[in-house]
Amino acid sequence: MRKLFGTFGIRRVANEVLTPEMATKLALSFGTFISGEEVVVGRDSRKHSEMLYYAVISGLLSAGCSVTELGVTATPALQWACRRWNQWGAMITASHNPPQWNGIKFMEKTGKGLDREKDEEVEKIYFEEQFTRVPGMKIQSETKKRDIRWDYIEAIIQKVDAQAIREKKFRVALDCANGAPSLITPYLLSELGCQVVSLNAHPDGNFPGRNPEPVPENLQDLIALIKNSPFAVGFAQDGDGDRLIVIKENGEFVPGDLSVSLVARELAHRETPGPIATTVATTHILQEIARETNREVIITEVGDLVVAKALQEHGGIFGCEENGGMIFPDFVWGRDGAMAAAQILHLMAREGKPLSELLKELPPYYQVKTRLEIDPHKREKILQEVERTIAEEKNQKEIITIDGYKVIFEDGSWLLIRFSGTEPLVRVFAESKDKEKAENLVKKYLDLIKGI
Repeated sequence: MRKLFGTFGIRRVANEVLTPEMATKLALSFGTFISGEEVVVGRDSRKHSEMLYYAVISGLLSAGCSVTELGVTATPALQWACRRWNQWGAMITASHNPPQWNGIKFMEKTGKGLDREKDEEVEKIYFEEQFTRVPGMKIQSETKKRDIRWDYIEAIIQKVDAQAIREKKFRVALDCANGAPSLITPYLLSELGCQVVSLNAHPDGNFPGRNPEPVPENLQDLIALIKNSPFAVGFAQDGDGDRLIVIKENGEFVPGDLSVSLVARELAHRETPGPIATTVATTHILQEIARETNREVIITEVGDLVVAKALQEHGGIFGCEENGGMIFPDFVWGRDGAMAAAQILHLMAREGKPLSELLKELPPYYQVKTRLEIDPHKREKILQEVERTIAEEKNQKEIITIDGYKVIFEDGSWLLIRFSGTEPLVRVFAESKDKEKAENLVKKYLDLIKGI
């Protein structure tokens, strides 16, 4: 059967592929699948999100759904509302993708994204056009409109030591990417007593300040601000607020592997039982934290949805990805950048140490991460050569193939080679306590792939 959805929802170029007609048909398919139940709908700040938002609402109403509108909001805020109200969800967002893209994510009543089996049922309805449309006189005549911003902010505050944070009066630099987090995170930090200096903190679908992907090359304004003025920490988010990137007080970018490890360590030392869940691409610092606290690490494919599913199935306490995405399962079944910021501040306040000092307490691992464009026609040949070369590696401890090829060595070092599911790219990651070994592993396999 043809496929529409990726790891979490659908993303396409807006008004070229993802048209209002397509959005309405997708929503009608989803509304048919859920038999016309209640749905919470939100959108990010992209120029075309409002157009697609009303197209989605039209499709849902046609299927007999009752709709609650949240307007511009962060994805985790909508997921929190789904869970709180026991309603299905639909979010119009392309997250960190470039401005011309948009997307639609559908959520279960728990707030977690639809799993693959449910995606396939919606796709089947879509392609076979087996829609359920209610009689016109039974369509909901008026949608409910709710502003959940302050309820969501207050719920986050209840999860941290707000008094300890307020006493510190942290000075925080914040870059909201002109996205939906502009309406949430600055207000959350202010409520926590922080002195907030914000960049790109008004919703604007042109993204005039920067590309919404929070990677170092897009965060130079934030980094320069922190280097030239005293701040305790810097935070950056993507377009829909589900990710958080952290900048040290000296302006250094903190890799996602390290920021998630800080929070994982804090949560793992609490008494709540349960494992940590993460992807095959994330640092093995988490394994050391798990050993210290007698916990297990559940390893999944790449994608926040599969991490959330593992947390549900295993009763996990925390989920994360190497890009800085963090999942707090007692709050939202998905990545939550605002909650991640609050937890980082909680840790800094309780420990009474600068962020740079807290990071030094983590086990010393070095990560090297690269990606390489490839000829799609050479993919099978590359796969064969990678498999053959990995099989010949000495001092292997384990090979994991749930998502790409990962070899773990006896000394704890590892190498991951993973093909992108959406682009003609191969990603080569390595980690080791020996920086030179990590660099040499990556160079060896990049040279191998380039030579094919």
